[in-house]
Amino acid sequence: MKKIRRILYKISFEITSSIAFYPTLIAVGFLLFSFLIMSVEYDAFILDFKEDIRILLVQGVENARLILGTAVGSIISLMVFSFSMVMVVLNRASSTLSPRVIPGLITNKAHQVVLGMYLGTIIYSLILIINIQSADAEYQIPSLGILFSMVFVIICLGLFVYFIHSISRAIQVDNILDSIYRQTKEQLEEVEIKGDIKEVPKTDDWQVLYTKRAGYLKQMKENALIKICSKHDLVIEVMEQSGFFMVKGYPFLRINKKIDEDVEEDIRSCFIFYAEEHVSDHYLFGFKQISEIAVKALSPGINDPGTAIKAIDLLSILYIKKMTHNERRYLENDDGEPVVIIRQLPLEYLLYFNLTPIREYGKEDATVMLNLLESMKNLAYADKDQFENQQILEKYTKSIVASCQKNIHNMLDVEQLNAMIDRVNEFLHSDHQVEGITG
Repeated sequence: MKKIRRILYKISFEITSSIAFYPTLIAVGFLLFSFLIMSVEYDAFILDFKEDIRILLVQGVENARLILGTAVGSIISLMVFSFSMVMVVLNRASSTLSPRVIPGLITNKAHQVVLGMYLGTIIYSLILIINIQSADAEYQIPSLGILFSMVFVIICLGLFVYFIHSISRAIQVDNILDSIYRQTKEQLEEVEIKGDIKEVPKTDDWQVLYTKRAGYLKQMKENALIKICSKHDLVIEVMEQSGFFMVKGYPFLRINKKIDEDVEEDIRSCFIFYAEEHVSDHYLFGFKQISEIAVKALSPGINDPGTAIKAIDLLSILYIKKMTHNERRYLENDDGEPVVIIRQLPLEYLLYFNLTPIREYGKEDATVMLNLLESMKNLAYADKDQFENQQILEKYTKSIVASCQKNIHNMLDVEQLNAMIDRVNEFLHSDHQVEGITG
């Protein structure tokens, strides 16, 4: 039963994250509305109401068919064009930005609502067409329904203008970067602890739970996991961070006591493995996507250092946010006791896996390297009072300087880079100073 529940949850997640989810819901809503309209169209009170608004209603069977046929044909054309625009955006995002940003683009609910309105209007109008009666019938034309159809067509025209505006903005790299940055910042704020941090127990001698299949750890059902821990008096340590790839049989969890297989399966069902990288799942994916956009911008086929520089600036702000806040290390039960211990992502991990690729691909571009040094200066400034990350910042500043030393030889570039190194040293402790580039 638990296995079936996990499968159903996975299927429901795939459905709700699909680009067709909201359009399908809206189309079904329009279909039901068309049935409702046809069921009340010829009721007495509706006929009286139609007499009062007669000037707005279509007259004549041929006029009705012409209006509905034109509406269907026009909306189909708009829908085809809109779907084509979506495909263009996804293709551009994949080729010039990063394939990892695509899940975030296709889940844009506003675009899905627009496509759903198109599809719903087509279905609604088709239902009305087949309900236009012959000339000798008592009631020939569902005129109130046709009035609604015309209103829906006008709404679709307005949504089409909005769609063109929105899709033209969505394709701009600055807007994509800003969106990822905002979501990543929100995720960092969500895991921030307000108040005192409680001690967590040592877990070295706890029972280890191993993975049963390979995959990326992406989500954790926090509330369900807390309930299981409270019910069975458990404390669980998650041994790896979100986004970590685990092979079958990899050490996954530590548990403070032995448990039976049913409880073990309940715990496993609280962890979700899937391939897409949604920034809304964990801030790690936001860092990764911004870094990949920067690396893609530095590729020879694109050659856009300006985008890379903006990405570095946004990463700097996020690194400072990461440095200066207390990250959640555990989940609490109703009594305020830690029951799920979460492994933090260290700053060094984020620096290495997100700045190192930018440094490697931009090592021959003086402006990119200058901006990397400036990011180290900003991080050093944020750490100048606590001195908690001086050794890490010294290490990464030296790695940038080493790349500059090897690949940049223009004297003017070297002069600017050395000036920035001096500014970095202003905020580093005297024990962690970095030497400049030698001629």
